[in-house]
Amino acid sequence: MKEVDYSKLYKVFRNEKMLTTREIMNRLKLFFPDAKDGTLSARLHHLKEEGLVRTVSRGVYALGSKNAFEPVIPKELKNMFRRIRKRFPFIDSLCVWDSIWLNEFTVHQAFSSIVVVETERDTEQAVFEYVRGDYSPVFVSPTPKEVDNYITPSRKSFVVKSLVSESPLMMPDRTCIPRLEKILVDLVSEPDLFIAFQGAELRTIFRRALSEYNTNLSTLRRYARRRGKLEEIQEFIRSNGELA
Repeated sequence: MKEVDYSKLYKVFRNEKMLTTREIMNRLKLFFPDAKDGTLSARLHHLKEEGLVRTVSRGVYALGSKNAFEPVIPKELKNMFRRIRKRFPFIDSLCVWDSIWLNEFTVHQAFSSIVVVETERDTEQAVFEYVRGDYSPVFVSPTPKEVDNYITPSRKSFVVKSLVSESPLMMPDRTCIPRLEKILVDLVSEPDLFIAFQGAELRTIFRRALSEYNTNLSTLRRYARRRGKLEEIQEFIRSNGELA
């Protein structure tokens, strides 16, 4: 079965904002009359994961993707990224982000933040030494005790840690930051570091993030598999009503 392009999707939806699963399947069959129901169902699932079709409620779909996750990158963070890149031009993979970005997803607003600097494995110590020349407090791959005693009580902390290979990243305004898929998986993978975003708050973050933003589920699962957290991420996806 050939790919369904966006122009065909417009024809599938015509002037209607929403369609049921059966309505979409029937209209897809007009374009692909030889396709079996299982093939059409798989294609619909693929369209959802690519963000071309979104779930409005169980069994009801709308055309188009949700908003893209594009957090405001403060000048301080941009400058930090560019200075590290200039100081260590041999580092191919580097990204920065601020946990304060999670406030839009949480019930309880955090007044403190963790600025995370992720760099290639075996370069963490060098980057840590450089960063702590201008920022404080700075930690490299902090232990749970350091998080509890120093990071959690601090208004702003800086954490340098290794970047998992093949992490989903993006480059707005010449600053490399993690995609939303990476942030979500990291919250599950590193509960000791992101202790403020666990429990009910973590479920709220997932529900709001998956509902409001265009999240590629294939990317989410692939990165979760690399971090050994695929089962947990699958459960978060299943328990989110819009994507169930």
